[in-house]
Amino acid sequence: MSHIIIGALAMAVLLLLVNHTRKHGKTVRWWQWLLTILGIIYAVFVLELVGAFLDEGAPRAALVTGLTTGFVAVIWGVLLGRFVFAGKNTSNR
Repeated sequence: MSHIIIGALAMAVLLLLVNHTRKHGKTVRWWQWLLTILGIIYAVFVLELVGAFLDEGAPRAALVTGLTTGFVAVIWGVLLGRFVFAGKNTSNR
């Protein structure tokens, strides 16, 4: 059941980003979308990794790998948000 929730959250994040860019008239190039999709896939990987360790009964391994790989995912998300999605609007206001 957790796999379905993680996948639904990933798709919701992607759809919200697409809606945000259209609503605010931002121009996002193809390579920026590629980095965004790869970042979402990596975040799903981290969540599934932690979930698998917890299912196997290894909470310490889940904590260690979740912190190390999750830190990279958070940094990736912050950089994407700062440099890709918080840029200037291209609409003429």
